[in-house]
Amino acid sequence: MRKLLLCLVALILVGCVTADEYSVEKYSGFEQSLPALSLFAKMPGEDFERRCNDYSESSLLKYCQYGVVDYTELLGQLEASTAFSSVHSGNDDIPYQLLVTSAGYSEEGIEDIGEAVIAGATLMLAPMRTTQDIHIDAILTWHGLPLKRYQLEFPFTTTISLFTSPLAAKRDLAKVVAGELIALLQEDRVMAPEYLYQSIGASDYHSALNLPESVGEYVSNPLVLASHPLFGAQTRYVHRQFQFDSVDVFVYPIPNWEWGDLKQAQVEELDRVRQELELVEREAQWQVLDLSEETSEIWRVQGQDMPVTRLSGYFLAADGERFDTHTYLFVRKDKFIKVRASFSGEGRSREEVETFARGLIAQANVPSESRFMANVRENWRERRAGD
Repeated sequence: MRKLLLCLVALILVGCVTADEYSVEKYSGFEQSLPALSLFAKMPGEDFERRCNDYSESSLLKYCQYGVVDYTELLGQLEASTAFSSVHSGNDDIPYQLLVTSAGYSEEGIEDIGEAVIAGATLMLAPMRTTQDIHIDAILTWHGLPLKRYQLEFPFTTTISLFTSPLAAKRDLAKVVAGELIALLQEDRVMAPEYLYQSIGASDYHSALNLPESVGEYVSNPLVLASHPLFGAQTRYVHRQFQFDSVDVFVYPIPNWEWGDLKQAQVEELDRVRQELELVEREAQWQVLDLSEETSEIWRVQGQDMPVTRLSGYFLAADGERFDTHTYLFVRKDKFIKVRASFSGEGRSREEVETFARGLIAQANVPSESRFMANVRENWRERRAGD
């Protein structure tokens, strides 16, 4: 009889010690394609909380438990996925934030009670299986602005015995949740600039920005949106014959609440251009940066006078090679148009960059002030008035 009992226990162990009933293979091996993310625990919303409470109150055998997803494990799985440039916990300085709340729904039946009795009688040598319906409510925000809400529901079965680690089920559940959320974020492209700009009412550069396809011998590349709407869009014009010869064009909102004096607005913006280049100087370890030439002029464009400000100079790269650099700045509507070119060696000059800038500005048209920038500028005005 004793041998028979041991054999039965062994059969139970062999038959039940299996992986949790879900597939995690598809959630591994993400390629990094998403910006930095900060994870936050979210308080259950009213609907989420009411549903959980109603379930628990409907029967003595039904239970709903909040916070079934371990946030430390979820943070680790999001980071281990390598899908994000970096993953943080509760960092308010990270623009994209994922707020997550969770609950587990379970119901005890005759089979569950029987397994619990067997597990107790065998001192947990016989595994005990538990099944929950996992509910996830997650909201992706950008600087506090809601972008997308995800509500997930799926069954999750775990097997617990004396030989299983208590942390294994938490880690596996976190891996499933992380994988589901990452797959949705990538599929919906909700962290791409295009989705962000549309969601918050920023300028639609792809449809409303008109730049010429070519200027002289220079041909434009596809437009690229910056990760933040304040930095707008950028394209690079490349020479048809000499691929190393290029000019960069930037279009972005004027970072101010008023710009009645266009010349002054351009001069102030060129101060920021200087700061940008000085930052590059430190990061790239340039030997020298000299931006000593700054001029303001009036160009006649499409029958109208247009103020233009130019910043010129040179820098010596880390290897000592000299590059001349020229930046031209214009204002159209509420946007800056910035033309910049840097080149080394002979054969190119400031006059060539100016010729390109004149050709570009004669054909360029930019989007009107966006709803996003109108709100931002109004907030700036209100804060200034309150100071």
